[in-house]
Amino acid sequence: MKGMTGVVLAGGQSRRFGSPKAFAKFSGKYFFEIAVEALRTVVEDIYIVSHPSLIDCFRQKTVEKVIMDDERYRGQGPLAGIYTVMKKSEAEWIFVLPCDMPYMRPEVAVKLAKYANEEFDAIICAHFGRIQPLVGMYHRRTFGQIKKLLQAKDNRMKSLLHRCHVRYVTEQDFWENEVVFRNVNKPNECDDIVT
Repeated sequence: MKGMTGVVLAGGQSRRFGSPKAFAKFSGKYFFEIAVEALRTVVEDIYIVSHPSLIDCFRQKTVEKVIMDDERYRGQGPLAGIYTVMKKSEAEWIFVLPCDMPYMRPEVAVKLAKYANEEFDAIICAHFGRIQPLVGMYHRRTFGQIKKLLQAKDNRMKSLLHRCHVRYVTEQDFWENEVVFRNVNKPNECDDIVT
């Protein structure tokens, strides 16, 4: 078993954004690169999980592994992405980040990774009362539950969390500015974005 694999979830439709969010730029970096840089500080391996229509574009812009969801569960959102990486990786923990948090910093990943603990199935950021299922770590023992949910066509992240022993990490555990956890859904929500 390896320690930790990173997953950048970049398969969303970006309807409100108007173009694929992963390729928007903030401070000169693609959104997806910001997530990759944060994860690189704590993981041994990184996968970018994306939509079939974006795979070629990713492959032109990065040397990271770019994959699509397992065909059986394609279109079932982040849960399908986590399932697909768990199938491919032997890592004990899967560290997930979305591609639409341009203020995310490597220091956050380092602080969160310290909470990985065998007693828990998932370690999730819940700063300022906002649970962030896509900023966290999932132990590979959750694989069976994820598969059951996908088979039942229940792809809600909260359905998985309800079935897991979760450690919610808050601002009481480590302090970060609230903006770090902001998802950007429209270009005008963030200064210095280039689409």
